[in-house]
Amino acid sequence: MCRYFGWKRCASSNNSAKSFFGYGYLALLCWNLLTTWWVGATVFGTKDISTAFAGIFANTANPLLMCIPLLAFHHTKKRLGAAWGYVSLVAYWITFEFIHLRWDLTWPWLTLGNGFAQFPQFVQWYAYTGVFGGTAWILAANILIYKLMRKMMQRNAAMQGYALLKRNYLAVLAVLLIPAIISLLLYFTYREKGTEKQVVLVQPNINPYTEKFDPGTLEQQLQTMFQLSAEKTNQQTDYLVWPETAIPKGIFINNLEADKSIVLLRQFLIPYPKLKLVAGINAYMKYEESETSTARYSEGGHFWYDAFNTAIQMDSTDHIPFYHKSKLVPGVEQMPYPELFKFLEPLSIQMGGISGSLGKQDEREVFKSPDSTGAAPMICYESVYGEYVTEYVQRGAHLLFVITNDGWWGNTAGYKQHLQYARLRAVETRRDLAQSANTGISAFINQRGDIMQATAWWQPAAIKATMHANTELTFYVRYGDYLGRAAILLSIFLSLYAFVRRFSKQKNPEFE
Repeated sequence: MCRYFGWKRCASSNNSAKSFFGYGYLALLCWNLLTTWWVGATVFGTKDISTAFAGIFANTANPLLMCIPLLAFHHTKKRLGAAWGYVSLVAYWITFEFIHLRWDLTWPWLTLGNGFAQFPQFVQWYAYTGVFGGTAWILAANILIYKLMRKMMQRNAAMQGYALLKRNYLAVLAVLLIPAIISLLLYFTYREKGTEKQVVLVQPNINPYTEKFDPGTLEQQLQTMFQLSAEKTNQQTDYLVWPETAIPKGIFINNLEADKSIVLLRQFLIPYPKLKLVAGINAYMKYEESETSTARYSEGGHFWYDAFNTAIQMDSTDHIPFYHKSKLVPGVEQMPYPELFKFLEPLSIQMGGISGSLGKQDEREVFKSPDSTGAAPMICYESVYGEYVTEYVQRGAHLLFVITNDGWWGNTAGYKQHLQYARLRAVETRRDLAQSANTGISAFINQRGDIMQATAWWQPAAIKATMHANTELTFYVRYGDYLGRAAILLSIFLSLYAFVRRFSKQKNPEFE
């Protein structure tokens, strides 16, 4: 980011928005390519060149969107001067991230606050601010460092005096150190809360390209998961968590109990009356008419139906609650704005399993157990959305479960980053989190964001740990992304103020 501000100076010296955009886009393009190049790696598994183009599009279009808040900053700084200009940069950028998490072309990976995912000990106050607190911290620190570097490089730096430079140094140190020190104090004084629950995670390691969605391998897949589960499960086990699409064969929710796979799961659970099994399935919902914008028509069956990426919970009772994934991957699980672009669904990327726009649900579902413990079933990259996860906790989730299939991207940074981001959700909600991956990394994460136990990449495994079912609500869970909403209001005010100043006769402040 500091490098970007250096380029920004070159661009702003001639007061040209076009030049500013060019330097800004170049910097942001490099950032996107260096961090999320793996998005197009599915081409090696699908042998479909369209997936490579999808990755290229994502890494070139996203920096283009990121230029919107930068151009707004350029305009505001030009009209209102440096002080308000840099305030506007923080506001505009957080506003952009806030919106980018909520529309159909959402891409949450490069939210600046995610940058601390590997170091949760430095952002324990995410329990109060969420990731936008980290975004504000990064931007504020970089702005102050950039301003300090500029002052030091100016020819008259010596004339500015030791006292002025000292004040700038102290400001930078304060912004860098105070939040980190507060976080470390929170980290070392925090104690796990909640009743203990014994949980087993299964990682079957079934190749998503060659085996996972082959109907002929379904029985063998189930046997593999039964064997791995039996290695760690006993009479004291509270939860057994299987990964996303653990049962890849499509099952009609309307007739769930009659499905052969569900019958086999029932038989497996008989020796474990205390056990709750959370697993992913491919699901269908049958309709008499086209009831949703994503419904498709079965020519053979003469009915309408929706397809879902679904999680279910099974136990000794007859009730099977289910949750449909609702943060869908653009271009793979969802054609953006299907009400308008349903005709483009044939262009969606084929990655095995169900293709085309999937259905989703409006509210989060919490799986309750007979002892009232609530478990949040998050599917795949839903765990990257902070406020989205708080909705589970608000509805009574005491444990967070992530079920995923991270093998699509191969042995790249993708599956590693996905696990790291889950650590931030544990901190924000102060909930123990368990991630079960078909391929990728399965792991247990405590309420401080520490990875307590993890599997290896591309290895079948089952792991067991004690989790704590916390019932307390954090400030962030109660109030969500309030920083994002405040940033929107501030952005509106500053953009209107800058617009008025554009037509004012008052001389513009120095643009530096």
